[in-house]
Amino acid sequence: MAAGVPDRRGCLAWAVLPLRRYAEFGGRSTRTELIAFYLLFMLIMAIGISSSLFVPVLRSAGMAVVGWLLLLVLLCPSVALAVRRLHDSGRSGGWALLALPAHVLNFMDDFYTGPPLDSDGMAALADLGGLAGLASLVLLVLLLWNDDPEPNRYGPNPRMDAREPEIQDLA
Repeated sequence: MAAGVPDRRGCLAWAVLPLRRYAEFGGRSTRTELIAFYLLFMLIMAIGISSSLFVPVLRSAGMAVVGWLLLLVLLCPSVALAVRRLHDSGRSGGWALLALPAHVLNFMDDFYTGPPLDSDGMAALADLGGLAGLASLVLLVLLLWNDDPEPNRYGPNPRMDAREPEIQDLA
């Protein structure tokens, strides 16, 4: 078994680890931790969306509020995980700001109650949406980038570190 992979704990241990390290912006995290966390997040969102399809009361704008509340609860662990993951490939955590335009546009889409936009406003919004999508794609590539096999300025490689203090105390 490779170093860094929890024995007998499975994917859930990796998915919950960012919640336990919710405000830890230093150090490094593995791709396994990132992927497991976001799979758990997508599963929770899919359950929420599917329940809103079958329960008419949940189809209102209240579902958007619930989604945004979940996003706010998971914001700090998600940003901390993204920063640690960027550190794993030797990059600054500032690259995580590439996700900001997409979140701002999503927030505006859910809660904007002003007058309808004219054609110039819609064209500008479409351009911003394209740029936000491109920025998010660049961030995704950086998050999934291969790690630095050697220790870097952010710490030792978590896959090569045999101690794994974060994983061992989950038992």
